[in-house]
Amino acid sequence: MTVPITALFISYGHRDMDPVNWVERLKLYLAPLRRKELVDIWDDSRVRTGSEWRQEVRSALDRAVAAILLIGPGFLASDFIAQEELPTLLATARRRGAKIYPLVVGYCAYKRSVLEKYQAFNDPDVPLEALTPAEQNKILNELSATVDADLRHAEAPGKPSLVLVADSRQALVEIAKYLEGTAVAFAAQCRRRDQFVEMIRDRLSVEDTLEYENFFLRYYGRLNDEEKFQFQQIRAITEGPLHDGNQRILSLVEDHPQVLQEVPALAALRQHLVFWLNKYDRVFSERPEMCLLYTGVEDGVPFPAGADRKVAQWIREHR
Repeated sequence: MTVPITALFISYGHRDMDPVNWVERLKLYLAPLRRKELVDIWDDSRVRTGSEWRQEVRSALDRAVAAILLIGPGFLASDFIAQEELPTLLATARRRGAKIYPLVVGYCAYKRSVLEKYQAFNDPDVPLEALTPAEQNKILNELSATVDADLRHAEAPGKPSLVLVADSRQALVEIAKYLEGTAVAFAAQCRRRDQFVEMIRDRLSVEDTLEYENFFLRYYGRLNDEEKFQFQQIRAITEGPLHDGNQRILSLVEDHPQVLQEVPALAALRQHLVFWLNKYDRVFSERPEMCLLYTGVEDGVPFPAGADRKVAQWIREHR
């Protein structure tokens, strides 16, 4: 069933985007919705130079069926938000049932504002800036999953409910197949990686304890022809079975969001894959000196241990 594109408005105060650009962080998690053409995400970075920016904002507000409010002191201090954006969004919520998702990003007077009666997505007393990157990622991921589910199941006047009907078991069987494939590829890559690192250390007489990505970055320019061939073999595993498998798993989860309820561990896997694929597109593809791509504990998004076993267990229990 094709779900129509809906308009999602992101409202924020520019002064709240320093030192962390929360809009870009949020859009990273919303990217799968945009790729699937489920939602048109609008924020004022889309205002064109020389355009009637107030009119563009008003037009976007009129089309919005949902809005995420990134709230901090800059948001609450903005006259334009207070006088233009917020009244329109709240009126739309009352008249047309538009979804409003307040997300408190910085310490501010949320509980003394006009938004007090609206339930914030997170604890206003513990805004995102007070949390670790991993905790921030968890909330942003949960928000994007909630928006995804709400928009997919929203009802339009005079139209049937937009319920995405899917075969959970078939989707999970497919996910299990790709998880197995990427696990085999990753194990093969690790064997090649370890042998290759020892080869370089022996030839160059180095004892670096760098992480693997940094190790190859440092010594890429000193590889001989045989080593470059080995390097390309390792890179091909990242470009081929790992990338293709990860992309397919994420697509299956996005196409069948009900599996997140069936196997909760898939929410953490989704978060990991969003980061992995984003790093692949923005970093790995542009850096020929990379043959490996990891997003681990330091990023707050490691591969969730046991996710594959939990998927397999669910399949066994639902034969």
